[in-house]
Amino acid sequence: MNKERKKTIIWLSASVIILVIIFFSALMIGRYTISLPSFFSALFNMSSADSVDRSVILSLRLPRTLVALLVGVALSLSGLVYQETFQNKLVSPDFLGVSTGAGFGAAIAIIVGLTGLPISVAAFVFGILTMLLTVGIAKIFRNNSPTILLLSGIIISGLMSAGISFVEFMADTDKQLGEIVYWLLGTFSKATMRDVWILLPIVTVCSLFLFIIRWRINIVALGRNEAASLGLNYNLYRNLIILTATLLTAASVAYSGIVGWIGLVVPHMARVCVGRDARKTIQLTILFGAAFAIICDIISRTFTASEIPLSAVTGFLGTPIFIGILFLRRKTIYDKT
Repeated sequence: MNKERKKTIIWLSASVIILVIIFFSALMIGRYTISLPSFFSALFNMSSADSVDRSVILSLRLPRTLVALLVGVALSLSGLVYQETFQNKLVSPDFLGVSTGAGFGAAIAIIVGLTGLPISVAAFVFGILTMLLTVGIAKIFRNNSPTILLLSGIIISGLMSAGISFVEFMADTDKQLGEIVYWLLGTFSKATMRDVWILLPIVTVCSLFLFIIRWRINIVALGRNEAASLGLNYNLYRNLIILTATLLTAASVAYSGIVGWIGLVVPHMARVCVGRDARKTIQLTILFGAAFAIICDIISRTFTASEIPLSAVTGFLGTPIFIGILFLRRKTIYDKT
């Protein structure tokens, strides 16, 4: 076994163990703390004395922890493949305007009086439509450069942000405005097992697809000319990767609101550990993303009387981590400048 393979196995094994510990810790930690003996008693002892603990674990914390896990996986993976496909390590899952488009859809749904699942459906649909609009704008320029698509994403994202501002202006300040703002800041507080069963197949299928084509992602990351010289249909795989990443992002935003930093920071964390090879980083990104999102959820619902918005938590955690990554990679950065 060579050194690189051994290193990858060690990182993957450690990450699985850490994720399992974090997942079960999330079921016990909160403003209502459940001890380890009470946790196992609530799960395996069906006596009425444990009914409160069991209700907290199964009805409240388990759904939101599973949604956090799935959203973390989705945003991290979409960020990774976007960065590789567009050869830009500062790209995040919302760069095509998907997140702001989904937020616009959710805001419209709220202002017309929809609640629950219809808000998530509206967010998901608008997220997909925004991506299609971004691609359509890029096609007008008849330029296949990734930069054009990136700029189109910035344009459409700005348009959707303006739309959100207009909807907030039109919203009822007593009821609707607060709900829109709270949703846009990101939260797992409304997660249910129904949400888990909807998110699970989307995230699973998309993740498996990206894992299956992981070596092709490496080739697409080399650029159009290099991919063509190696016999790969660059346009086909780039479009498939973009579509898959968009589905992951739209589904995540539909059930958690707009959550920043996860899709930007986690892929860099994976690269620091095992290098740039997508055949290794995809697995590690999945594990890191799930753990990061669950940790953010624990912090969000534990340290204050009311929940801290997810975007604030991910920002406070993501900023020092990203600075640390830049410090660790400073020699590489300097060598390329």
